[in-house]
Amino acid sequence: MRLEIRVLGPPEIVSAARETLLVRQPLAQALAVRLALARGEAVADDILIRDLWADEDAARPAARLRVLASRLRGALGEHATALRRSPAGFSLLAEPTDLSAAEKALSTIDAVRRSGDQARVFGTAAAAIDLWRGDPLAGLEDIPFVDAEQRRMQTLHVDLQLAWAEAGLALGRPVGPELERMIAVHPLHERLVGLSALALTRAGRQAEALDRLRSLRSRLADELGIDPTPETVALEDDLRGHRPPAPRIPLPTAAKNFVGRDRELAALLRELRRPTLITLLGGPGAGKTRLAREVAAQTAEHGRSVAWLDLAPLRQGDNLIAALAGAVGADGGGESLGHSAELLTGALLVVDNAEHLADAVVPMIDALRFKAVDLSILVTSQLALGLSDEQVRRVGPLAVADAAQLFCDRCGAEPSPAVEQVCAAVDRLPLGIELAAGLTRTLSVEQLAARIEGRLRLSIRGFRAAESRHSSLRAALDWSHELLEPPVRTVLRRMAVFAGGCALDAAEQVLAGDGIEADEVAELLAVLVDRSLVTMDVDERFSLLETVREYGLEHLRAAGEETAVRNRHVRWCVELAQFSRHAAALHQRLALRQQVTGRVLRLEEPNLVAAIDWCLAEGNDPARVGEIVAPLSWHWVFRGLMGQARAWLRASLAGLTEPTVERAAALAGLAAQTRFAGGFTEALETGLESAAIYRSLGDNRGLAIASQGLTLTSLALDDVYAALQFGHEAEVLTRGLGMGVVLGAALNCNGMALRQLGYPAEARAFIVEAYDVWAAVNDEQGKVLAIGSLGLLDFQAGDHERARSRALEALRIARGIGYSTGVLDCFGLLAILAAAEGSYEFAVRLLAVSDHQRAEIGAPVFITDRLQAEATAWSRCRAALGPETDRLATLARHQSPEPLAAELLAL
Repeated sequence: MRLEIRVLGPPEIVSAARETLLVRQPLAQALAVRLALARGEAVADDILIRDLWADEDAARPAARLRVLASRLRGALGEHATALRRSPAGFSLLAEPTDLSAAEKALSTIDAVRRSGDQARVFGTAAAAIDLWRGDPLAGLEDIPFVDAEQRRMQTLHVDLQLAWAEAGLALGRPVGPELERMIAVHPLHERLVGLSALALTRAGRQAEALDRLRSLRSRLADELGIDPTPETVALEDDLRGHRPPAPRIPLPTAAKNFVGRDRELAALLRELRRPTLITLLGGPGAGKTRLAREVAAQTAEHGRSVAWLDLAPLRQGDNLIAALAGAVGADGGGESLGHSAELLTGALLVVDNAEHLADAVVPMIDALRFKAVDLSILVTSQLALGLSDEQVRRVGPLAVADAAQLFCDRCGAEPSPAVEQVCAAVDRLPLGIELAAGLTRTLSVEQLAARIEGRLRLSIRGFRAAESRHSSLRAALDWSHELLEPPVRTVLRRMAVFAGGCALDAAEQVLAGDGIEADEVAELLAVLVDRSLVTMDVDERFSLLETVREYGLEHLRAAGEETAVRNRHVRWCVELAQFSRHAAALHQRLALRQQVTGRVLRLEEPNLVAAIDWCLAEGNDPARVGEIVAPLSWHWVFRGLMGQARAWLRASLAGLTEPTVERAAALAGLAAQTRFAGGFTEALETGLESAAIYRSLGDNRGLAIASQGLTLTSLALDDVYAALQFGHEAEVLTRGLGMGVVLGAALNCNGMALRQLGYPAEARAFIVEAYDVWAAVNDEQGKVLAIGSLGLLDFQAGDHERARSRALEALRIARGIGYSTGVLDCFGLLAILAAAEGSYEFAVRLLAVSDHQRAEIGAPVFITDRLQAEATAWSRCRAALGPETDRLATLARHQSPEPLAAELLAL
């Protein structure tokens, strides 16, 4: 059963049966309180040790913590099982009930008072204030973590007292005596002193009110060296004018340290100096309100009047004019905009959370802009208002550096890869970052990074300062989801099957069905883009942030649609891989090696992988995997994903037992991936089976591809004559079928075979023709291969300068198209040249990077004369440098290929 721990006074531990449990030792009490403040989450040992003993020189701190936990269990008696131990640390099944109730009360007050219900604010605040039984955590003052907690609880107490006093003044209640007691404790608290001055004025004691404000000004200057805030100055000016000011709802508190969006903030402050209307547009958790608060705070600091109207508590049909009147302190019960517009002359009005009341907000803002002189309006919304002259400023995720800085600022962590991982998991959304930072009270940053994937990033608990609807990422998304019409919700949840976004034609194929027509998809996606739940980039690809995508997948499962929509997504991926309608629409040729298509595949790779994973798991359709993976064998090599592709194809073949085209294609793909990983014998057997099936089916196109694969495998096995035989068959078949890319590969392989047999002139003729064929079909990857083959011929002929020129040309192309193994091929050829010319240290660097990267991605060199040339280069370096060779190689091997490629091309 959960224990109740009261902290707003001397700590008390109460059982579910309302029995008070006596824990006499202060440290044991402190451990119980610290764990209760974690609200059931495990707290890591190092954090508990820090919080309970700080830097005290304690011997064996971990053992000391275990002893303390044992004492707490003993004190809890039959409730000892509430204290639990896990690999993450200690946890206590307990709740700080009085603190939670006070925090909930303040959240309720923040929402209710903006609707103008001051009576409810007054009653809620009074009930919460009564929860205090004395000084929070009295008796534990010497425990390191307690000081910060006491200050936090005292701040909460003052916030509740302020809310009570403000509402009491608005209701005409006698709050003056209590304000006097509060000021005695907090004499320099400007809002408290300001409220007491208002109370004195309403009691007819205006001179005393002015004396109190003058005294405050003097003490602020003498004791703190600061001036009063613009609000205090304005209050004093109002009192001197003998006009009792109406109580205005205070501005929400801005962040102590505003991190990120410096450029956006500066632009907003500049533009809002003049009468204008600006809407901050963004999805849930993007930080629209956070940015607006900072704008409001800095505007107020410069002496301009600022009013804040939060629409989140309001619903359709509520009196928006009355809410505005309450926000600006207008008279007349909210029946007319007149007095509100008068009070807003020259002011900045911030209208927060307008998306659900846009239809009512538009006429109100239109009227205010007509009636109020020099009024600037800043709106936060997930939907643009569509007013004339409205300026829309999109608010998206933070930059990587800003996200990390915000996280570190909120929890005191140091920048690290774990910090970046946490920020990335919540899409670098300020709300998610702030909430995640709060979890470091119970988890180290590394533990948080290890756990934050999946459901945690949606359900991160909030903190007292968070608005109720933003108490977690899930709450923020629920708010946005509830505002959508049913068809829009349907498209949002179905969009979640796309792992890497999609173009409109893909969305129409996958999202349509079961109540959604294909010609409706574009319009429904446009609504989601307008609502900032779906993003659309410059290439007109639609995508979801990962947190939104995960949320959508949960709703997709709950709706019982996941299998049907996933299967449509798989069919679309198969079409893409099989050069079907999607490929034809892009005017592609047979091969997918063209630059345009290669770029499309790189964009769609997350979708392809998601479809494969679904087929191998919940979809239970491994046979379809081969239909996606096998036709794209070159792509997996191109991207360095050969190992992954082999695993996929082996799983697919388990479901393809008959000698069909699908099995033959999967076998051909597996042979290619296995060959590139160095499994040449297995690749030969697999390739021969594939060729046999194609031959039996009379499929010459498939046979040509299989024969070309066998050509490469035979070269790898140093069976040059078999390579020439398979290469000749592939050449003959492809010439007749017009298969330009495969023809180029066959010609290049025939050239490499002749090069190894010692026929350089004949080899060169084949390779030059291969280059011409590949160039004619705009196959950039093929051009890299042919240029590299010619470069090795040039080196063997002693023409080093021409070989170097070719290697750099191939490197430029390979780097430009992201062809990772092509880049490594160029490094190898340049290393061979460097070693032959005596640049041994440079050669070691190139060879070390190339060898390490090939081992990482599973792509060894397998052409015999190329292998021999690289081995000779290593031997020359070792002979010249001795043991220094290994040291240089160790230093170089972990260097990234990209800066090395850039350096080579800049030479």
